[in-house]
Amino acid sequence: MAYFLTFIALFLAFIGTLIIVILGSIGTYLIFAGKFMRFSPPVPSSGRTKKALLQDAAAFLEARQNLTVVDLGSGWGTLLLPLAKKFPQHRFVGYELTKLPYFISRWRGRKLANLQFKRQDFFAADLSEANVVFCFLLPAAMQKCQEKIVPRLQNGAVLYANRFALPNVAPTRSESLGSAYETYYVYYIENKV
Repeated sequence: MAYFLTFIALFLAFIGTLIIVILGSIGTYLIFAGKFMRFSPPVPSSGRTKKALLQDAAAFLEARQNLTVVDLGSGWGTLLLPLAKKFPQHRFVGYELTKLPYFISRWRGRKLANLQFKRQDFFAADLSEANVVFCFLLPAAMQKCQEKIVPRLQNGAVLYANRFALPNVAPTRSESLGSAYETYYVYYIENKV
């Protein structure tokens, strides 16, 4: 009986240590990311917002063929992965600078031929072929997106902005799911005559 109790005590100590190491690693990553990264750490969309965005984009993609869908700051790939699985006829590209989410999303999407993740600054990327663009960026980045990315998008492209709107452009429509945090904006791009 003493051996059994010793085993249980050691097992619980091991589990406790493992939890502390995992939480400490995550905390250290977030602290490091906040201080030394050029951009904020990747934050996934809320569950309801993600579901609504996926349904909205799926309705748009179902009626069309051979589109290019881009996620600016694709994080863990939570938007592109399900869409790439559902729509093999379209091309999906995610841009992510943070190493850990980039490598994890790339690994998760490794079997999808129509999905590519790039560890590249999307402001420097050629987005002229993008038909659908997702972004969940902080207000300063949305300002830069409005100035540098929107003018380069082709006529008829659709931009989905999660939580933060483009600062000086009225959205074509907005969808609120109950709170300011769970709101997204849809823009139909009309840059050229």
